[in-house]
Amino acid sequence: MGRALLVSSACCLLWGCKTSPQEAAQAASASPQANAEPAPIAAQLVASAGTSPDSGPPPAPLRGDRPLDAENAGKDSTGYTLSVVLRLPDAPAVSSGPTVSAQAIDAIRKENEPRFEIDLSPSRMRMQLSSSGFLLPIDSEIRARLDRYGHLLVGGDGLSYHTLAPGALRALLAERRTDVSPLSPADVTSAGAGQKRLGYHTRKVEIGDRAGKATLELARLPELGEGGALVVRVLLDLMSAAPSTPVTAIDEVPLHAELHWSTKGAIFFDVTSVAKRGDLSAQQLAVPPITARFLEGPLPFVSGELRVSEKDLAAIHTGPADVGPGAAAAVTSGVLTLINTHDTARFAWIDGAPVAWVAPEGRLDVGPLPRGHYQVEWRTFLDDAGDPAKTFTVPNLPNAKDAGAP
Repeated sequence: MGRALLVSSACCLLWGCKTSPQEAAQAASASPQANAEPAPIAAQLVASAGTSPDSGPPPAPLRGDRPLDAENAGKDSTGYTLSVVLRLPDAPAVSSGPTVSAQAIDAIRKENEPRFEIDLSPSRMRMQLSSSGFLLPIDSEIRARLDRYGHLLVGGDGLSYHTLAPGALRALLAERRTDVSPLSPADVTSAGAGQKRLGYHTRKVEIGDRAGKATLELARLPELGEGGALVVRVLLDLMSAAPSTPVTAIDEVPLHAELHWSTKGAIFFDVTSVAKRGDLSAQQLAVPPITARFLEGPLPFVSGELRVSEKDLAAIHTGPADVGPGAAAAVTSGVLTLINTHDTARFAWIDGAPVAWVAPEGRLDVGPLPRGHYQVEWRTFLDDAGDPAKTFTVPNLPNAKDAGAP
């Protein structure tokens, strides 16, 4: 039961292990982005990119080490609420087997899709996380305003916020960190008409930079003004592209986007509903929130989080399965401990179900799981890195060579 199982050259599984203080300290170690471009230099790039003598002063870049002055909430405004889902086009396949429940796995996948609601006015954006498919707590908010480059991460209670410099959103969503990635210029080209989505005609644009390529389908929403540019800035930040990159026209917003990474993988952005609003609260859109206090420094360390209930875990298989000689018939379940030895956070997919995420050098118990064979695959949130699936047995058989072990 204390024997180590190697998931890959960089990720492994252990049975029945506990986190040590030394491992917790390792998990809090610096990200590979810790040496990335600091906020002041990134701010200079943002301020100088894409400007012209006739364009007027560009939005001022935010800095992660400085609060943003409170703003007058003003009046309630007209705008839109967008429901959005992020999808992996190449998500891990659902495993096959006599006891594997495809129905239960499909339910877990839908429950853990990254979803959020965007309240959008001509000059403000409030993006509230509405599912457990992120590394951040549900109900966390990302806010932005047109006259500032960068974002605010607001706690679900609305009482505190972190300031995110341009280039920090990718690390926030993918690693639960606020490191700033170096920004690079991006090329934007028109690609003709897009699909008709939610009853709106769209036009297609393509964006390319060192991080990858993106295709956006833009629709016109009357009276939105320049608000759609705030949604595009989120996508540009995921690409480590300058937020000043010109993409949208007045009243335009992306209803669909496909981001393909230069390393591997892709993630799709889909708006699933659009509702026009005449009552968007100025206080709820305030950047920063009127009563929130500024927090400086990294987010609290979390070694990992289970994203499903014990009932859902038990339902992945319909019951105990035969795992061969050496397994006691009375032992019908076991606990799996996930260990991530990568230097970035990873989601663990078991038999095609995203059940948990684990921080670098973190570990997390998963179970009880019915006796049987399980496929385990590790993926990043943005799906730009991952490992091939490996098969493991629950419970671990004594004196047997574990799948993937050297």
